Amino acid sequence: MTHALSLLAPPTVSVRGLAFLDANCQQLTALLSHRLQKCRSTVIFTPNAKIGADAQRDPHLHDLLCRADLLLPDGAGVLLASRRCASRPLRYRLPGIEAGERVLLLAAAYGYPVYFLGGQDGVAAAAAGQMQQMFPGLLVAGCHHGYFDTTGQPNDHILQHIAASGAEIVLVCLGFPAQEKWILRNRDALSSVRLFMGLGGSFDVWAGKLRRAPAFFRAVHMEWLWRMLLEPHRLSQLPSMLHYVFGK
Repeated sequence: MTHALSLLAPPTVSVRGLAFLDANCQQLTALLSHRLQKCRSTVIFTPNAKIGADAQRDPHLHDLLCRADLLLPDGAGVLLASRRCASRPLRYRLPGIEAGERVLLLAAAYGYPVYFLGGQDGVAAAAAGQMQQMFPGLLVAGCHHGYFDTTGQPNDHILQHIAASGAEIVLVCLGFPAQEKWILRNRDALSSVRLFMGLGGSFDVWAGKLRRAPAFFRAVHMEWLWRMLLEPHRLSQLPSMLHYVFGK
């Protein structure tokens, strides 16, 4: 009974105004499995420290994130911030890319068709192909790049394609906040989709276009540093991230 109640009301920790799920990977998998079976639809966002900092400055972005059913703490910065400002710190980090793989593991095991939306032309299809190799039996309902008008007729065409594909899970990689806005705007139009998830640059990693941080960087919670080494333009984000982590 306790386990069932925890799935209905999973533990969260408030970090600078956002309620993050406080669960390990095994608990997350159980929660995802439960929601896929029992809930009409679930929206999952994966904010890191940079996104948290943006949400602190912009109430519209804050409200956008609060409309998710689950917020996963993607990055060490969120954990560190929780140690400074939360009454009870987060115990676990749940990188979006790993949570996405948990979703795909369940999709392959239970036959939920998945639609991959986002990235440059060909990236979503390449990512889907790699995930089919990683998770035998994974059903790919369809793929589409992320360079389209998200409000006009091209968007209507994509919605029709997703609906006709039979997709029950939609993974969206349009970057923050475009992917979050797209999911919330179109959630009700895709009534057969059980789970929507915003995953940033995960398709690029799965497709082999971008290399994920080596295990050492991940183990010491410095994946953010690896990203900055690969993409120096991200260094401009460092001041706002530090303020998010160490500010009052």
